Amino acid sequence: MEETLVLLKFDALERGLSGAILARYEEAGFRVANTRWLRPPRSLWEEHYADLKSRNQAAFDRTTQCLADKPVLVIILNGRNVVQKIRQLNGPTDPLQAPPGTIRGDFSSDSITDANQENRATFNLVHAADSPESAQREIALWFRGTVQA
Repeated sequence: MEETLVLLKFDALERGLSGAILARYEEAGFRVANTRWLRPPRSLWEEHYADLKSRNQAAFDRTTQCLADKPVLVIILNGRNVVQKIRQLNGPTDPLQAPPGTIRGDFSSDSITDANQENRATFNLVHAADSPESAQREIALWFRGTVQA
């Protein structure tokens, strides 16, 4: 059984989409194993997006600043092939490229281009780990000091 980490970002929460998004994950056969509601400081986002810093400093700065101290629902999901399947359900990172039927394609109309022009993070609703190894690293980061279910 595989597990992954999903973050429902503040734009999803402010729009009241958490139930609809969680329903899609559960309808696909995945189980919610644990959750946390946080307002993470920028330092936690900086740890989370550390790999982005070396690839795109400007994106790292605007993303970590934009997400700091805003609500996030942190979720551990488990099931067969959960990492790959959740990423498929979410759709591409750029909502403008996400097809209908995906979470980003159905619920977001933002784009990376718009976010860059406005010097902010892309409002793409969710984050999901991109590999089983990333999932374990991210779970340890977001759930450190808590008891797992």
